[in-house]
Amino acid sequence: MNLKSRQQGMTMWSLAFVLGVIAFVILLIFKLLPPYVEDMKVRAALDGIARQDNAGAMTRAEIASALSKRFDIDNVDTVKPDQHLTVERAVGKKIIRISYEVVIPMVSNISLLLDFNHIREVASVE
Repeated sequence: MNLKSRQQGMTMWSLAFVLGVIAFVILLIFKLLPPYVEDMKVRAALDGIARQDNAGAMTRAEIASALSKRFDIDNVDTVKPDQHLTVERAVGKKIIRISYEVVIPMVSNISLLLDFNHIREVASVE
């Protein structure tokens, strides 16, 4: 005789719910991982430019050109230095900023928006 108190396990609906949650998490990982990997490449390229000895003396065009070369090598397609790069001068320093957004379509008309903003300060040579 099967007593209700001795039965264990999940119902079909519980199993379907758990599998749905697992599938959703896997979908999120597969959709979000590439933009974050690309962002790490952008951050590394910006750090590389900021560490150069002549970074403070470089013009915006020179910084954009150097970043474009690094982005070509690292296969970064989302960020365009001509559109997303700003260089500002402050007292004794130069502020290099890359700001961009990535829209990730999920399902139908539902999308995720990722906003990335990287700022590096270098000593200005004047």
